Amino acid sequence: MAFFPFEKDGSGITGALAKGEVYVPSKTGSLIYLRVESIDLTLAAVVSNGGEVLFPKSAVGAMGQVAEFGDCEGNRIALFEPAGP
Repeated sequence: MAFFPFEKDGSGITGALAKGEVYVPSKTGSLIYLRVESIDLTLAAVVSNGGEVLFPKSAVGAMGQVAEFGDCEGNRIALFEPAGP
């Protein structure tokens, strides 16, 4: 199990990644977005670790950029890189 970092006294969303017999990897279920500093660097790490790019880096207006990848266990995960200042 891995936990997302959080601040005890702060607001926001936190969570965890869990593995167990009842959890089935899927590319068709819920899609989570993870904020990253660099989609390019993150996708390079994904591919070098056995994952695949499912949706290449694309602009989402003035907000920033998004992409999606499939991990080595068969999950689909989205990335969000905010636009610069």
